[in-house]
Amino acid sequence: MKSYKRLLLILFMLLAAAGISGIGYLYIEYRSSQDKETLRSIQQTLSATADAYQNRTVTLTIDGRPHSYTMAELGERIYYQDARHTTYERGEESSLADAVFRTGHTMTGEEISRMVQCEADEKKIGAVIKNLSDTYNTPAKNSRINSKGNLIASEQGHRLDTEAIQTSLTAYLNKPTADNYSASYRTSAIEPDWSTEEVKKVTHVISRYSTFFVPANPRGANIRIAASRLDNTFLLPGESVSFLDILYDDSDGKSYKKSGAFFKGKVIQAEGGGICQVSTTAYGATLLAGIIPVKRYPHSMPVSYSPLGLDAALSVGGKDLQIKNTLDVPILFQAKTKGSRLTIQIKSCKNALKGFRYRPRAEKISDKKAKSYLDVYKKGKKKKTIFLSEDHYD
Repeated sequence: MKSYKRLLLILFMLLAAAGISGIGYLYIEYRSSQDKETLRSIQQTLSATADAYQNRTVTLTIDGRPHSYTMAELGERIYYQDARHTTYERGEESSLADAVFRTGHTMTGEEISRMVQCEADEKKIGAVIKNLSDTYNTPAKNSRINSKGNLIASEQGHRLDTEAIQTSLTAYLNKPTADNYSASYRTSAIEPDWSTEEVKKVTHVISRYSTFFVPANPRGANIRIAASRLDNTFLLPGESVSFLDILYDDSDGKSYKKSGAFFKGKVIQAEGGGICQVSTTAYGATLLAGIIPVKRYPHSMPVSYSPLGLDAALSVGGKDLQIKNTLDVPILFQAKTKGSRLTIQIKSCKNALKGFRYRPRAEKISDKKAKSYLDVYKKGKKKKTIFLSEDHYD
């Protein structure tokens, strides 16, 4: 048979060399039925192995709940690679079988099966991991006191080790194996930083500051609205609050009236005029608790309800009072009006100030200038003085 094939090849080469019209170099390969059967066997082995890999499933059980995925859902790529690292895709089995056959080497079915390769799709795996993370990773919720003064219970959070899942799943999908994959995982509990029992201890008044106003006018009405919005503002350690955000939050359905406010050295009528008295009173209570605000601005002109240097102005788009809880325990602002008195007190845990006492004071340098300080005491003795600001007024 091989001699016959060689004779055919020589014949066509001679015809081409002779330049016979219409006949170029033509190569016709003859394959016996045995050769064809070998090719079919190679193709079948490749396809069967690839199909077995493609039909695998992955089952991830999280806290007893199974999540199953097919190879298509995971974006698994099944392909072939010969000894020369030439890549063939699904559907190209005949080309690979032909290439194998041409080598002239007899290969076992196991050797042919090893040509089938698996490759993980990192993007698809990432999407699966993100979905699991969104489902099972829940942050712990600290206990709080809401704007109505009600205690909100803490909630335990949960964490799923998605990195471990991704690493194991990727390793499996990058490995040619016909076995299905299954693995079980459990989430771990995350405890809140502040439990319900701890927040229940926020009952001790650690500072209190009062100022006086005329209640029976629009300015008095504004002060009452602003105080009600500040009331029950709760801050965990490290949390901050903006007084502009709080006092201008009209979700309560209330509206400020027009009243006197400072603007470029003049007194004008503006909605919310007078609410700076609430921020000023809160500033005093905050200093008495040993907390120095992140931001604080003086008024442009002196105010009647506060010494120079100890006021705190608000101006939409400009001046703000921003307070960060620098204590290691929660604090709660309570703001009340009674008659002509506005009182703001701060509650916290017992011994929140650790035996320290804080006394703000201002030194009036002139009618339009003052310096302010915070004196720190312990056991009746002054330990240090903290400089706060030097303020100038028009």
